Amino acid sequence: MQPTFVLLLTLACAAPSALGLALVAKEDVLKMTATNYSGPTQEDVDAVHADLAVHYAKSLRKIVHSAASEDGGAPAASAPTNETTPSQELVQLNNGMENTKGAKVDPILLRPNAGKGVDTVWFGVKVMNFYGTSLSKHTCHMDIVMSYRWKDPRVVDLIPEGLSELSMAWTQAVDLMWMPGMVVTNRDIEEYEIVSASVTIYSTGEVLRVERANTVVMKKFDLGTYPFDAQTLEIKIASAKYMIDEVVLVANNNASGVPQDGEFGLYEVVGWQTQVYDTADGSLLKSRGKLDINVERSLGKYVDDHLIPTAIILVISWSVFFFPFEKPFITPRLALSILALLQFTNLMVKSGKELPGAAPFNWNDLLNQQIQLFMFITIVLNIFTEIVCHQFEKEPEARNLNNEAKVLVPTLSAANIIVILGSAEFQMMTVANAAIVTKTSAFIIITIYFVYAFLAVHKKEVLEEKEIAPAV
Repeated sequence: MQPTFVLLLTLACAAPSALGLALVAKEDVLKMTATNYSGPTQEDVDAVHADLAVHYAKSLRKIVHSAASEDGGAPAASAPTNETTPSQELVQLNNGMENTKGAKVDPILLRPNAGKGVDTVWFGVKVMNFYGTSLSKHTCHMDIVMSYRWKDPRVVDLIPEGLSELSMAWTQAVDLMWMPGMVVTNRDIEEYEIVSASVTIYSTGEVLRVERANTVVMKKFDLGTYPFDAQTLEIKIASAKYMIDEVVLVANNNASGVPQDGEFGLYEVVGWQTQVYDTADGSLLKSRGKLDINVERSLGKYVDDHLIPTAIILVISWSVFFFPFEKPFITPRLALSILALLQFTNLMVKSGKELPGAAPFNWNDLLNQQIQLFMFITIVLNIFTEIVCHQFEKEPEARNLNNEAKVLVPTLSAANIIVILGSAEFQMMTVANAAIVTKTSAFIIITIYFVYAFLAVHKKEVLEEKEIAPAV
């Protein structure tokens, strides 16, 4: 049996050398036949492994048969009598020796529960800072901390003996263990910056990934009630590579939340909640999670930047009726009313710049339109009284109209503003209904007043003609 042992040892040592020679020979052939050859591929290596396995099995079979003949003159009882595949012969004759291919599954690519079921990932999203919203770009900027937990018993081998846990950088962990590939799915393009990220593995097989990042998330704002709007800011997460039959999410409320002060810049936090939901977009079946933050807009800045300047300009426009009703003040009265309208128009444009071009009709638009309408009515009434006074030479009637305008225009303007702001704040009417009520009422009242003014002037003219007629 000693020659047999020597032959077996020689053949085992020669196998690696044969593999290298085979690869070199195949590489030389490929270089001669291919112009763009860039080295042996995995397919070439696998093919050489298979060829060597066949020859290795045949050689071992011959050696065993020879050894059996030398000892007893007959084949060994364990020798196969039926034709078998080279792989089967190799396993039998090597008595469990490792296959030359050395096939091995990468634990970084294979899920912990692959072939058994889905993997569960517990997630938490906590907002640390809020940097405001951009309504025109449909974005909001946040500083968030995310945590993800899952089970993977294979990571226990990475923990040094004597330790119950091990922490490492996220960049190191991705090369050592499986990751579910969690990302913020509604982030803006190239607007996600990781501040810090770490992975902690425990002796129980649990893995914890914690990540802090500055991100700009996309949000389609509901602007139909601006600036009395309430929004739901969302941070959505999902696995970037696994479907719903591979990875499912579970919310962890203990690791989620918003700042304790409850203020989000121009918004006030009403509440927050985490949700898990499934989506089916064609073949894209995902388990997704999100943090919903319910906020309402604070009116402080809107009042300071728009309502107060608007009120000042509106009151100035009313003052034209309090100017002396004399010829030298015709131009100042007209100029002031027109300048007030132009100044408010600039203010109106500024208030709408924050909104996107496709924003729906809202409370801000309705308020601006009605104030602009009453400023225009002020200009028209001012011109009408001047015409009655200086062209029709009805100064008493013109003075009466001017005095009536001192009450009519401010009262009608204030009533419309109260209806608009009251309906918006207390939700008594929708924007569309409030627009119908205010516009219709203003049109009817102004129309009735102008009819009354024309009739009053005409009646006075008729009475004067009747007084002149008997004298003639």
